Amino acid sequence: MLLSASAEAKPASEASEAAQVRKTIEKVNNAWQASHPAEATPFWHNAAYHTGNMEAYALTAKPEYLEYSTRWAEHNNWSGATGRDKKRWRYDYGETPDHVLFGDWQICFQTYADLYNILPDDRRIRRAREVMEYEMDTPQRDYWWWADGLYMVMPVMVKMYNITGNMRYLDRLYEYVQVSDSIMYDSDEGLYYRDAKYVYPAHKTASGKKDFWARGDGWVLAGLAKVLKEAPADYKHRQFFEDKFVRMADAVVALQRPGGYWCRSMMDEDVAPGYETSGTAFFTYGLLWGVNNGLLNDAKYIDAAKKGWKYLNTVALQRDGSVGYVQPIGEKAIPGQVVDARSTADFGTGAFLLAACEYVRFLEKGLGADRAYWADLAYRMAYPVLSNMAEGKLQANMEVEVSPNWDGRDKKVTYMEAFGRLMAGIAPWISLPDDGTAEGARRAELRDMALKSYVHAVDPESPDYLGWRGHGQALVDAAYVAESFLRGWDALWEPLDSLTKQRYIAEFTQLRRVDPPYTNWVLFSSTIESLLAKAGAKCDEYRINSAIRKVEEWYTGDGWYADGPSFAFDYYSSYVFHPMYLETLSTMASTGIYTRIHYPRYYKRALRRAQRFSIVLERLISPEGTFPVFGRSIPYRMATMQPLALMAWYEKLPAGLTNGQVRAALTAVMHRMFDGKENFNSGGYLTIGFAGRQPNVADWYTNNGSLYMTSLSFLPLGLPASHPFWTDAPVDWTSRKAWSGQPFPKDHHWGESEQIRDLF
Repeated sequence: MLLSASAEAKPASEASEAAQVRKTIEKVNNAWQASHPAEATPFWHNAAYHTGNMEAYALTAKPEYLEYSTRWAEHNNWSGATGRDKKRWRYDYGETPDHVLFGDWQICFQTYADLYNILPDDRRIRRAREVMEYEMDTPQRDYWWWADGLYMVMPVMVKMYNITGNMRYLDRLYEYVQVSDSIMYDSDEGLYYRDAKYVYPAHKTASGKKDFWARGDGWVLAGLAKVLKEAPADYKHRQFFEDKFVRMADAVVALQRPGGYWCRSMMDEDVAPGYETSGTAFFTYGLLWGVNNGLLNDAKYIDAAKKGWKYLNTVALQRDGSVGYVQPIGEKAIPGQVVDARSTADFGTGAFLLAACEYVRFLEKGLGADRAYWADLAYRMAYPVLSNMAEGKLQANMEVEVSPNWDGRDKKVTYMEAFGRLMAGIAPWISLPDDGTAEGARRAELRDMALKSYVHAVDPESPDYLGWRGHGQALVDAAYVAESFLRGWDALWEPLDSLTKQRYIAEFTQLRRVDPPYTNWVLFSSTIESLLAKAGAKCDEYRINSAIRKVEEWYTGDGWYADGPSFAFDYYSSYVFHPMYLETLSTMASTGIYTRIHYPRYYKRALRRAQRFSIVLERLISPEGTFPVFGRSIPYRMATMQPLALMAWYEKLPAGLTNGQVRAALTAVMHRMFDGKENFNSGGYLTIGFAGRQPNVADWYTNNGSLYMTSLSFLPLGLPASHPFWTDAPVDWTSRKAWSGQPFPKDHHWGESEQIRDLF
């Protein structure tokens, strides 16, 4: 049970190759930066390099890479084209200060947005917002009239949405691409012409073939990957972009040359025969991203990506670290143009870095030490509970511990608390699809046991039928069971048989007999009722909406909630308020049930509060990986960090909190809390304490089933191993930065002024 999941069946050769590719990334990037000053134009070719440099920084956390892009941005005053008179702004081709709306001057905003997310400062995105929001206010929709523009600006739209929350960025993204498709997309081939001048049959190669320019289509495939990487999972047009990406990947794979490269005119190599690196690098990056993120699952994509990388690594890469065979700046395959080992360029180097970084992620998938540690710990917590309950033996075998000042209630509450709270934490993780890894086998094992346990939980004939009736505490524990279903609906609720589902609905419904106290308990009711709504059962709208109104009354500001009419300085904003309030609102919004409450607007505001509170929590983590111990229920351990973990799982970390930073901080806390301490008893169940066995910190209602709330900090395990949360390099968190003299984001109050009225 305790064998490390890091011992996955990954060949040692892959880890060795990954290490070598990491050295290649450093060699290439160091060579480029050593011979090219950062103080250069923000025009597209330099800006394209910086998209690759920022990817290299994310993978390696090398401070010199971050400094290089920051110096470049500062040199350009965080702007693209510098024209100030909006009446003169243009978006046809041009290199003048007035071509502000031309996408080649907007790609720089990608890097500025990335730098803003690392160290928030409005100055870094002020010009980007001015330009893009002016553009979105115009009636024009044909801004991306050439294929390159889709790489230059599509990712900007998603990044700016994630920073601002302004949905117009995503709406315009879709609208602009629709127009681009009408200009230059060949739906029969799944590829883009460079622009309208090259559309077949008005334009043909000398031999009469369609003329698709490799770098042009490389820009598009890479741009689509970047959009999908950062677009919200619930983006209403996400499927459109996924379908386009897969269709294009199929077309690209079919046109790869035996040497692993793509020729300049993709369907007619005779136009300009020989190697070409920039298109090949962008294609290789796009294919690898699709493989790593589960969109491209056929072996043909892996084969094509590996061939592409082999070309890049053995032909394009030169001994001095330069990247050769890059077609010079242009817009088409040019007969007779010399492209050789000395043909290098900033944008080609950036494309090479993108492909190399994604190849490292491919090779290292499942090898991350942090994820292995998290998965080991989650498995260790879950196995004793689920292996016993799956056989109906939890209540017979669990080693129960209760508080020294236990209030005398029936100890049977322990089992429901242990099961419900554990499942609420690990539901996203065990809901991931099977993937053939050792960790995946563990997930499948736990999922199978969990499904059997869910059946026992509501079967009156089972020895592990839980304590749903006869006491008010059941309302609390049932809410965590409901929460586990909401967090793993497709994998945990849908597979249940109809009788078991009916039993759950009956058990959840009968809990209306419990009158919740005037505290966070109102959210236990609303979570259960929203689950009933999602399941298609009758819900009590009054319980849901009155809970929402109370929570709004109890919001004290700056991310904190009072637990009832008076404020308590404890972590209940973490344990209950932020997660269950968000889940109530998002679930009700998804059902489409029409009541007086505008659930989506309330959700948007609650999400912003949770983001603010996640900033507070991250700043509470000391340089040593500890956090302040105060308030009641402190034996819930890592549950304190649930909102921070939730924002990571939601992919909604606010600016100033990066994936590598948050993972590093949470991992440090886990090590401080769990390593070398008596956190588990002889039966493998959690002990009462904060960092080890410390029964004196228990409250009168605490049993060791209560403590499985610590699993709630494991929510990011629900992100696949290829996600940046797991693949980005660990970086110092805020307190480490502050106490070691590094730059760190300044902090201010987050106010809110929005008034949301009832719908009727």
